[in-house]
Amino acid sequence: MLDIFPQIPPVALPEIVPNELPQQRFHLGEWVRWFQIPNGDFGRVIGVIYTQQATCISTGLHYLVLLDERSPSRDTCSCDFAFEEDIEPLDNSLLQRLQSNHV
Repeated sequence: MLDIFPQIPPVALPEIVPNELPQQRFHLGEWVRWFQIPNGDFGRVIGVIYTQQATCISTGLHYLVLLDERSPSRDTCSCDFAFEEDIEPLDNSLLQRLQSNHV
């Protein structure tokens, strides 16, 4: 079994946690891709947290994405956190195209 915990990027708890959390746009097991960069990574959502990202100030939902074995950055890391604004869902035809392009 893949040991992903040592590779999970750092996060920090926000100073104030709201009484009501935002509605999730993506759900566990859903295929997503980073769409704002050419040849962006893609994978499946394996976690959702409400936090303040440690490398910049951005409080809200963050999605932990397990990168597909054919995703461009998979040799460097197996998973990454994504801001909701940076990813989009993948339909089956686009997923198949991405997987065949990165063999």
